[in-house]
Amino acid sequence: MKADLLFTGTLATHDDVFEHISIAVKDGKVVGIGQRESLPAADKEQDYGNLLILPGVVDAHVHSLGDKHEGFLNSTFAAAAGGTTTINDHPLDIGGAPTSKADILRKAETQGKEAIVDFSLFASAVPHKLKDIADVANAGITGYKMLMHATSGASTYGLGAINDGEFYSILEEIAKVGQRVFVHAENDWIVNMLESRFIKEGRTDLPDHTAARPKVEELIAAYTAVHLAAHLGCRLHIVHVSIPEIFDLIEEVREKGAKVTGETCPHYLIHTEEKWRDIGAQFKINPPLRPEESRLGMWKKLQNGKITLVATDHAPHPENHYPNVFDNFSGSPGVETNLQIMYSEGVAKDRISLPHLVRLLSYHPARLLGIYPQKGAIEVGADADFVVFDPSEKWTITADKLHMQAGWTMYEGMEVTGRVKETWVRGMKVYENGKVVGEKGYGQWIKKIKNFDL
Repeated sequence: MKADLLFTGTLATHDDVFEHISIAVKDGKVVGIGQRESLPAADKEQDYGNLLILPGVVDAHVHSLGDKHEGFLNSTFAAAAGGTTTINDHPLDIGGAPTSKADILRKAETQGKEAIVDFSLFASAVPHKLKDIADVANAGITGYKMLMHATSGASTYGLGAINDGEFYSILEEIAKVGQRVFVHAENDWIVNMLESRFIKEGRTDLPDHTAARPKVEELIAAYTAVHLAAHLGCRLHIVHVSIPEIFDLIEEVREKGAKVTGETCPHYLIHTEEKWRDIGAQFKINPPLRPEESRLGMWKKLQNGKITLVATDHAPHPENHYPNVFDNFSGSPGVETNLQIMYSEGVAKDRISLPHLVRLLSYHPARLLGIYPQKGAIEVGADADFVVFDPSEKWTITADKLHMQAGWTMYEGMEVTGRVKETWVRGMKVYENGKVVGEKGYGQWIKKIKNFDL
């Protein structure tokens, strides 16, 4: 057998690092890993020397259709530039969240024409469409998304906050079909009460957005979510956790056998409410940035293996200009900077190992979404999704050097170590040395294979 491609470099997997190892690729799949002399000849060979070869990043939390300026073309364009080879798109879609099998099939067909990298899809679980939960369960979705707090523009997406009774009913149905629910855990009643109070008092700056979402409201929501899921035997994952105490809750129920996990985002590991207090509404995110104590606590949880994965919650929007912070969009672009920031702040600073980074960004997300072993690892039989990464290059993140359409970044001026040089999806190069070379429509819909419980 003759291979199509053969790469040689330092291979990092979820459990080890192998220097000067070769990877053979044929028909978009990995067909061999080992010493060069043990592998077949190839039409094209590339020795990357001391550069790292990493599994393509699987970003489990991306919002491609929540802003009219984004779309799959832009989100996957930026993903390619950042070493992300699969995005998992959440269902906060302008015009209505997909809840049925027909909705999902329509979205996959439409967005597949735009995508540059591969993608997987969530459905939304809403209380007035309980019958849709079973209908869409086996349509290839990687899970269901629910909101405990109605984020800005929720009516545009056809989503609203659920009460505890509705939550109970939805988890019952999802447990029956063996799927996993992904929950935005914030307490709608506390947030809305505080926002209304602050607006009446004329408190409408960024610190007031933070004050309207105190740590306790996130903690209360998470407590409800993990204990209902444990009681009903439903797989549950809490998205964009901003405080370490929630991972204590998760660990408590996991020790009793509950299938509950959680993620955080780079911005909760890098930024604090104090640092960005005077920046303005541009940095409004939900949950908000937290104090330094929480940031340091999140790193400890990450280092101790209590955080399942890191995802971006990529939710780009144009620059905010409204003087009232509560009128502004929530969310920030992040899919392009994820790997480079986590390598720089994690591996380069000796906080986590390289295999730990691979687990957080590729292996665990792929398993949680049920798309492993096709995605998330460099193994024989897996898709040939690679990132060629220079671990020593130092550079400064600025919006004008990035490919994200939003035109701004939360990490403006941040000096980092490590940079994506090439991105390959199913044996096709989609990014090379500062330029996206992938083609619109190359990305494929990746359907769930099976459940994995981490």
